Amino acid sequence: MPSLSGHPFILLVVLVATLYLARGFLLPVTVSVLLALTLSPPVSRLMKLGVPKVLSSLVMLILSCSLLLGAIWLMLPAIGGWLTTAPQKIESLMHLDQDVVSTLQQVKDSVEKTSEKVSEAVEEVIDTKEQSPVMVEQRTWPDTLLTTIQEGAGSTLLVLVLTLFLLTNGGDLVLNMVKLCKERQQRRSIIRLFSRLRTETGYYLGAVMLINLTLGIITSVLLWLIDFPMPWIWIALVAILRLIPYVGMSIVSVLLLMISVTQADQQLWQILIAPAGFLVLSTVFGFIVDPVVHGIRLQINPIVVFVAVIFWGWLWGPIGAILGVPLLTVIYVVADTLGWHQISQIMTTRVSATTTQTDNGDTPS
Repeated sequence: MPSLSGHPFILLVVLVATLYLARGFLLPVTVSVLLALTLSPPVSRLMKLGVPKVLSSLVMLILSCSLLLGAIWLMLPAIGGWLTTAPQKIESLMHLDQDVVSTLQQVKDSVEKTSEKVSEAVEEVIDTKEQSPVMVEQRTWPDTLLTTIQEGAGSTLLVLVLTLFLLTNGGDLVLNMVKLCKERQQRRSIIRLFSRLRTETGYYLGAVMLINLTLGIITSVLLWLIDFPMPWIWIALVAILRLIPYVGMSIVSVLLLMISVTQADQQLWQILIAPAGFLVLSTVFGFIVDPVVHGIRLQINPIVVFVAVIFWGWLWGPIGAILGVPLLTVIYVVADTLGWHQISQIMTTRVSATTTQTDNGDTPS
């Protein structure tokens, strides 16, 4: 049987197909691993203060669940209220006159008459033939929403339980993996890898979440000062959507513009003040705060970040797009620790010593 090691393209296709087909299993496991890496540093700090590992893990998980439930509690009532009043505001903004309304009514009447004629013709054809009744199951949107909520609650519970196990027993699992290695160098590499994953990746992801949360709080305060509707839901929206580089901030800006347009009796500058202010604030964070975090820690190439977001979004949907940068961080730490220099060199913006020692300035500009 031929080996796949000599066919990298076939191996890549098999890997991508496996990631796609097994996404129902891999997605909650991936979220649990990333959440455990993010919570590992604060859990370690609590343990240094004398708090038992199980209690430390439970405290951090409860805090994470509280933040998630608080974000949902902020968003759902406000969004529901806006969806209730938005159509009336949009209609008043469009200033539909009586002629347009009458024209739309005429079109509606003609469509109803046509549909009645088609129904009568179909009934005549059906009456001429004996047909067995066909039962068509129709699912209403409340049923679909309830099913989605049940699936989301089950997946969330699975993620939390698995994260708790990783936080409490992950160290024992790593030690058992180390014992399977016969060579001393391999054992050192595995120990160093998991140590870096807990510290480097954990601190990086934690810092990114704190930056996003800070930007969300500042954005909400500014929106509250200009009397913008639903100001506090942007804490959660900005903190979550900013995990998707480039795309997330565009979504927030479009949402701000849509809500601004639905506010009646506003001039153009009043409509643009919220999205424009957010873009300015996000740009300041992007050019000052983010480079500090990315520069000190990993220095991943922006092109690689953008491609990773597109790839994981295509593979696993919106959740995959959110996980794109954290997964890229883990991949870079693994490649850099295990000495996969070709992969780490492609991903980083740093120039290695071997690249700078080229003849006669042949380094690409």
